[in-house]
Amino acid sequence: MSKYQKFSDILLIRYNSLKSKLDELKGEVDWLGRWLNVSVITDFALIGWTALNYETQKDVLVYSAIAAIFGLSIAILMINRSAMQKIRAMKDLKK
Repeated sequence: MSKYQKFSDILLIRYNSLKSKLDELKGEVDWLGRWLNVSVITDFALIGWTALNYETQKDVLVYSAIAAIFGLSIAILMINRSAMQKIRAMKDLKK
């Protein structure tokens, strides 16, 4: 085996490891994006329910809905931050 063959084998191994890391990050970003969509839709639904029913429902339900809205909003921010970090990592891998 020539030294050029060894070098090309090393490059191929390095390329495959970068490709697998990139594919792994893409999968994680996709998964986070799906959870982000579910969280935003649920948050909007809770906001709509609270806006329509705050006068007719028991106070416990309204306060629980408000707490859930705040909790989901924080979760949305955390999911978004995590997804953006993974996207930046993907950009760094491509360089």
